[in-house]
Amino acid sequence: MKHLCPSSNRKKGSALIAVFWMIAVMGMVVFAGAKALDADTRSTRALRGRTFAKRLAQMGVEVARHPAIQMDDGLLHYTSPDGGGYDVKLTTEEARLNINVLLTSGDKVLLPRLLTSWGLKPQQISALQDALRDWVDADDKVSLNGAEKRLYEKAGFDGMPFNRPFKEIEEMLMVRGMPELNSMRPDWREWFTVHGDGRVDVNDARAELIALIANVPVERVTPLLTLRVGRDGALHTRDDNKISSAVQVAQLLGVYQPQTVQTLTRWIQFTGPIRRIECTGYYGDVRRRLVLIMQNQQALWRGELPIYGSNS
Repeated sequence: MKHLCPSSNRKKGSALIAVFWMIAVMGMVVFAGAKALDADTRSTRALRGRTFAKRLAQMGVEVARHPAIQMDDGLLHYTSPDGGGYDVKLTTEEARLNINVLLTSGDKVLLPRLLTSWGLKPQQISALQDALRDWVDADDKVSLNGAEKRLYEKAGFDGMPFNRPFKEIEEMLMVRGMPELNSMRPDWREWFTVHGDGRVDVNDARAELIALIANVPVERVTPLLTLRVGRDGALHTRDDNKISSAVQVAQLLGVYQPQTVQTLTRWIQFTGPIRRIECTGYYGDVRRRLVLIMQNQQALWRGELPIYGSNS
């Protein structure tokens, strides 16, 4: 009877361990490959979703820009069999505050009032307002809490400020203090425009903005909103009621002071001529929002804006 020597046993044991290690390593490689494939598939799927969502949004914008399209036209909403589609909203661009007019008109009320409602402290408001004014004025004189060329250069930003009115809303992000506001209030873009004469279209503006201009609690705007939407309770349909005077607005808000009527007369209008087309295209859970701003069928601005709190 033959007996295996200890060295032979050790060799067989080592070979068995090596086999186990090879199996383990191969398993790890296969697992890593599967994970990489899954990640690649998810990335491809997400890219496809973003591409299709943008194409659908573009299609909706082109449909909506036709002059015969009305605010409640059925063509403004579309759903495809594969889970994609678009929704278009037509408004006037004047439903927002014109930041250039606010800064150049000498207003010391509306912008601070808005920033206060967003939770900024008086010192922050003063610094941001002065920095915005320094950006749009034509000189290099620094406002009390503002920012001009030297301060931007010190921070590594040459060629700033532009010393002219903002040409588009995104330029505001270059102003000192705006990145902090963007973190606090990422939807700030929804409140401002650079188009129009500065008067807010009260037939399209949000309740909070109307309350801001009239300096009343937002709850006081409810009667105005109720009148505006008509019998069907939906804005931008054929039975909407159009508000037509500052006195009517004051009555609906329950304020009768001459000073309030004077303020409303200065800051509101009733039919803004600039058309804003917002189209949200979607594909699965991916959404993308395109905006086209037009006047007399001429495009003033077009681009993509964030969709807050969504997969975009």
